Amino acid sequence: MSTLKPQLALGAAVKARRMALGVSQEDFAEQLGMHRTQLGHIEQGKKDCRLTTLIRLADALGLSASTLLEAAKL
Repeated sequence: MSTLKPQLALGAAVKARRMALGVSQEDFAEQLGMHRTQLGHIEQGKKDCRLTTLIRLADALGLSASTLLEAAKL
């Protein structure tokens, strides 16, 4: 398990994958149907996300939710 707070670990994993895919935060937020600020708060670990949001994030990143959680070491 990550030594980071879960929100920080998940946010870092989301950001790393998004950047590896070469997608801007603004474009990714639009793809998800959320405001860029909301995505920024998730990536910065400032906001918990619901299970449904976790699944949407993972799907948009081309991952399963369990793989995204594994990448965050959660």
